Amino acid sequence: MSVIAADYRERLTAVGVGDGRVDNIAAMALVLAALDRPGISFQKYDHHLKILGLDLAAEKLVSEMAADRARALSNVMHGRHDYSGNRAYYDDLQNANLMSVIDSRKGLPVALAVLYIQTARSMGWPVEGLKFPRHFLIRLYGVNSSQVIIDPFNDGKIMDARDLRRLIQEFTGAEATLRPEYYQPVTDREILVRLLDNIKVRCLKASDLGQTISILSRLVLINPGNMHYHYELGMLLAHVGKNEPAIHRLRHCLDNIEKFDQNDLIRQQIVNMLQDMATDNIVRLPEVDK
Repeated sequence: MSVIAADYRERLTAVGVGDGRVDNIAAMALVLAALDRPGISFQKYDHHLKILGLDLAAEKLVSEMAADRARALSNVMHGRHDYSGNRAYYDDLQNANLMSVIDSRKGLPVALAVLYIQTARSMGWPVEGLKFPRHFLIRLYGVNSSQVIIDPFNDGKIMDARDLRRLIQEFTGAEATLRPEYYQPVTDREILVRLLDNIKVRCLKASDLGQTISILSRLVLINPGNMHYHYELGMLLAHVGKNEPAIHRLRHCLDNIEKFDQNDLIRQQIVNMLQDMATDNIVRLPEVDK
C-alpha cells in the first residue's frame, strides 16, 4: 500500500475542495500516474503535452467550426501521434495510467480523453466530457453554436446519432434510445474520478487489496463528498487489519450517514464491523450509537 506524499496529497486535496474544474487536467492525471510510478520524472511527459499543443497550433486552422476543429485535433492525436484505444489489452491497469498511455500511445477512453481535452484547451477551445454510459466521449464546441461529439478511443472519430446508438447497442444488446442525460457534461474532477474508478475495478478483480486501498485513498481526497469511497476504504482497511485508520474512516461515515442511500443498511454494516474489531480486542473503540 502506497503512502501519498505530502506534496501530492496537497494537490489532490485542492481538487477535492475546488469547484470541479482543473486548470490542467492532464498534469493532474500525471500526478495520479506518478503515485504508481515513483521516481519517474515529469519532464518527458510535460514536454509531450506541450508538443501536442504546438502540433495542433501548427495545423493553422482557419475555420472555427466544431467539426473542423475536431478533424484538426484528430489529425494531431491519432494521425501524427498514433493515439488509439487499447483493444487487445483493454483490462490492463496501465491503460488508465497517463504516463503509460503516453509511452505506449494506447489507453482507455477516459485516459485518451484527458489528452484530447488538454490539447484542445491549449488552443482555447471549449471542450468537456460527457455522461455517456459505458464509453467515455467528449464534446468540442466551435462558433455559431456548432458542436460535435468525439470518440478518442476510436481514433478521434466524430460521432453522429447512428454511431451513438450503435455504441449503446454494443454494450446492452438492445435497441438503443439516446436519452438527454447522456449528453450532460461532467466536471474535470469527475473525469479524474472515472480514471481512478477504472483502476479500482481492475484491482478488485485481481484481488489486489493493497492497490485498491491506495486508489481509494486518492479518491477520498479528490472526491471527498462521495461517502461510498470513505465506506469502501474503511471496510477494506478493517479487512486487512489496519484498524485505527479503519475506525477513523468508518466513524466519519457514521457522522455523515444521511448522505448514503440505504443508510440503515450501511449503518448496520459499519456498526457490526466496529463491534467485531472491539470483540477481537485489537483496539479500544469509542462508543457506537445504535
